[in-house]
Amino acid sequence: MRPRPAWVAVAVVVMSATGCTAGGNPKTSGSASATSSADGTGCGSTAFTAPPVKKLPRSLTFTAIRKVDPPWGDEKNVVLVDKPVTAKVQWKSDRVDETAALAAIEDGLELPTSGTSDALSGLDRFLSGAKEKKKYVGYAAVEKVTVPLSLKCLDGTRVQGELSTWVDAEIGVVVCATRYGKGEAPVAALKAQAEFCN
Repeated sequence: MRPRPAWVAVAVVVMSATGCTAGGNPKTSGSASATSSADGTGCGSTAFTAPPVKKLPRSLTFTAIRKVDPPWGDEKNVVLVDKPVTAKVQWKSDRVDETAALAAIEDGLELPTSGTSDALSGLDRFLSGAKEKKKYVGYAAVEKVTVPLSLKCLDGTRVQGELSTWVDAEIGVVVCATRYGKGEAPVAALKAQAEFCN
């Protein structure tokens, strides 16, 4: 907010890396794989396709919520949500060279492909600087998104996959007693106020 610092947004991005090997079972990023390139069956490299991320549906999810009532001290500093989001890639084949493909996808889409959104500990660090005197809610939120992937193998075939990740991470504070006018607070702040201030 302009006159009173009721919310602040902070972008949080975690980066990581995926690619194809021989076989046919589903594979999730993070597991070991052997690349089979000599026989032409390996899948990897940078030959992947994905739809524009901006056009994909997203769902706002709270990864951490802490309710604070300053006049009552620590006994009213309550954790209501602690659910970090983990990024992962699932393939419909075990031919994927994970390291090559994840690196290409992360570089191409500029989205986390592994790792976890830092939720409660990041929120607590943020709230350590909060100076509100009225009851407030600190929140960490992300927009979850699922990105369909298609990876080209060395033999010309394609392996389908799916990246589950997040975009637009936000950390902020919303004062429970404050009524915000249109455009004065982000959607996540208003949702946190409506759902967790009671």
